[in-house]
Amino acid sequence: MKTIARSIWQKILWLYDKTHWFTDKEAWGIFRFFAILEAVGWTLLIGAIAYRGLGLPEADSVVSFMGHLHGLGFVLYFLFAFLTARSMGWGIKMIAVAVVAGMPPYGSIVFEQIVGHRRKTKPVYVAPPVGAED
Repeated sequence: MKTIARSIWQKILWLYDKTHWFTDKEAWGIFRFFAILEAVGWTLLIGAIAYRGLGLPEADSVVSFMGHLHGLGFVLYFLFAFLTARSMGWGIKMIAVAVVAGMPPYGSIVFEQIVGHRRKTKPVYVAPPVGAED
């Protein structure tokens, strides 16, 4: 079991090393977009649950549909947190914090605000990806 876990971990680290595709500014914009999208997904799901509470027809279908949209938003948030992390100088721990922050309602927005403030007060230089234009 440890060998399998080690193999998976090595593949994750290998993939992380290959994901420096964006400049810092591009990566931050992409991450912010998906953090906001994830929060919109929460809003739609919470609204659908409230709609179901009113006892209106087809409410279960609305909740199911909004649940799928929210799930898609979270998967995209997780994926792009990982794909943009290297370009922003994040390590594995910061990626884990970003993913955990996306789980409670509006946590992605809180995380995005905290990281945005930190980026302004303590900027981190990350070399642009190979082949990027200045």
